[in-house]
Amino acid sequence: MGNLKGLFLAFFIIFAIFPSLEANAAKENATMEVKLKNYLGNRTSVKITATGDYQTSGGEIFIKAGEEMKLNVESGKLAVYKDSDKVGTWASLTITPVKGDALLSLNGRPYHGSFLFTVAGGYIRPINHVHIDDYVKGVVPKEMPALWHPEALKAQAVAARTYAAHHQSKLIDDTISYQVYGGAEGDSRTDSAIEQTAGLVLKHDGEIIEAFFSSSNGGVTELNSNVWSVGNPLGYLSIQQDSYDPKTKWAIKLDKQQIDLSNKDLSKPDEWWTSVQEKDKTVVPHLKAWLKRNGYANRDIKITKVPVLSFAGKKTGGRATKGSIKLNFFVRGLVDKSGKLSEQQIELTDVPASKIRGMVGSDVMKSYLVDDSASDSSRIDVEGSGYGHGVGLSQFGAKTRAEAGQTYQEILAFYYPNTTIAREYGEASGIIEEVHINNAASIDMKADLDYVNDKVTITYSLKEDAAVSLLIKDGEGKTVATPISDQSLKKGSHTAVWKANDVRTGTYAAVVSARDRSGNEARGTLGINISKGSAPMITDIETMGDYSTEKVNIAFTINEDSKVAVEIKNSQGKMVGVLAERQFTQGSQSVNWDFGNISNGLFTVSISAKDGGGNRKTVSAQVQIRKTTGIVTARELRIKEKANSAANTIGTLYEDQALTILAQQGKWYKVKKGSQVGFVPKKHVKK
Repeated sequence: MGNLKGLFLAFFIIFAIFPSLEANAAKENATMEVKLKNYLGNRTSVKITATGDYQTSGGEIFIKAGEEMKLNVESGKLAVYKDSDKVGTWASLTITPVKGDALLSLNGRPYHGSFLFTVAGGYIRPINHVHIDDYVKGVVPKEMPALWHPEALKAQAVAARTYAAHHQSKLIDDTISYQVYGGAEGDSRTDSAIEQTAGLVLKHDGEIIEAFFSSSNGGVTELNSNVWSVGNPLGYLSIQQDSYDPKTKWAIKLDKQQIDLSNKDLSKPDEWWTSVQEKDKTVVPHLKAWLKRNGYANRDIKITKVPVLSFAGKKTGGRATKGSIKLNFFVRGLVDKSGKLSEQQIELTDVPASKIRGMVGSDVMKSYLVDDSASDSSRIDVEGSGYGHGVGLSQFGAKTRAEAGQTYQEILAFYYPNTTIAREYGEASGIIEEVHINNAASIDMKADLDYVNDKVTITYSLKEDAAVSLLIKDGEGKTVATPISDQSLKKGSHTAVWKANDVRTGTYAAVVSARDRSGNEARGTLGINISKGSAPMITDIETMGDYSTEKVNIAFTINEDSKVAVEIKNSQGKMVGVLAERQFTQGSQSVNWDFGNISNGLFTVSISAKDGGGNRKTVSAQVQIRKTTGIVTARELRIKEKANSAANTIGTLYEDQALTILAQQGKWYKVKKGSQVGFVPKKHVKK
């Protein structure tokens, strides 16, 4: 045993004197290659200035500190001008700073590192060779506001550096296809976060991970394989509830009929084309742009209807994977044989949800996490949560976690479980700095809020016997209550009660720490939103059925701005109608329920209103549906537009067909069959 110990000590001394080849390689290979497209755009002329001298690959000074030069594309090559004098022409040009702290500005934006200038597609396309931490300093303030909490900025810095290191062997660009990179236009706060985490990356099984991140996950993280159909699930990503994500909301509210064609002469479109516009100003422009990219370039388009927009195929994380859409539209100048505008139609059924999102606009449909959707004869409503794919780090979730007192290590531990933090670059390359709390060492928690008794019941589970403490912290990280203090508890499920009567409305964090006999510690943190306001009041509920339209108007009054949802259940308690939650202002409001496909009976209407503080109130009312049905006794029965035999015929019924009797007008019944509403002689219908 002693000999082995001596051998190990000698081995350690040798490697302490001679750093590992892996460490040296990491230090030498610490640069990124970034093609500049985002800020620069497509330019045939670029102005460059420098704060220090830059030399060409041949060693000649190309530009001196304080000088200004211009690059122009001429005959597919780079022509360089100083003042009005042409310095030379190159097919490509490489320049490197003589001193490492020099900055080269392109059209006013400064960059660290060296440059390879090329011409691609007729435009100047620089490639910036830059140290990875200088690259990250140009990324973080573009991806996360520099005013956010320092711990959130550090978490973003490590994630951005990890993402960069994972892609280090390839040429990337400065757009959202990878990470937005803004050169040396950084910020002192993000620079500090990057310097405090210098060289740190995330690893799983010794390999640098693919550190995905998005703006908001909508309250639940997602697997990579559920979002992108290629590739297997990664061991450091998981589906889990994220109570700290603010659940960024988005909504699509779309009229199915965009243009009323009832008074439009399709043979004379020039008389009305320019004066008629679609109702929607949010989704329709994206749909038109998609049509122009897919076969209708440079054509003038009017979208008349959007009869279908729906999502399906939800995976375990709750995100839609499939979508369907149907468009009716006119193309100016596209007419049929009679010279009338020819209505075009495109229908996509169960295609990837990403295709539908690309059609309606990613700034409109901000994620694939669809919470509610509803469609009636006139309108489509789709509501969802989150902004982006939801895989890995939630930027808004990181912000809230940091504000609740979590460190950047704890933030990264949640979003990238089963990973370690390693210093990949710098003097101590290859040394693991800190092991994350993985899933096995974390504590699952949930909270039940009782606003009536002003208490919160917190449930948590221990995997082994431990000494447990539970702290409640406010938004500034200050401890406001200690329901449990260093109490010895057995493994299994436990509950604790926090009396919240002494705290104000706000976001709080319940922090459980459990220490086993060996001193190992597991932690769990749960965000809790406390609202001291009272629930909304819903009054003056009235339900009125209109059998001619087969709709029930549900009227009510709310005393404050709230999100309102309506559910309709039959006498057996089965859901037969849902009107998706949407925002209403205080005062008198109403919604319509289409009962065209519903049988007679007594139905319960439940109206729920939730205010901005999360307080919810639900009230109920009943509505009786009594449709009168009849059977056609004539061999052939024509439906008339009016209760008059001379009126226009709008449809035909046949013997033994069933119909709905809406009303009686003299010797005529007002009836409905399918979508047709008209009049038939009473004598030819048997109730």
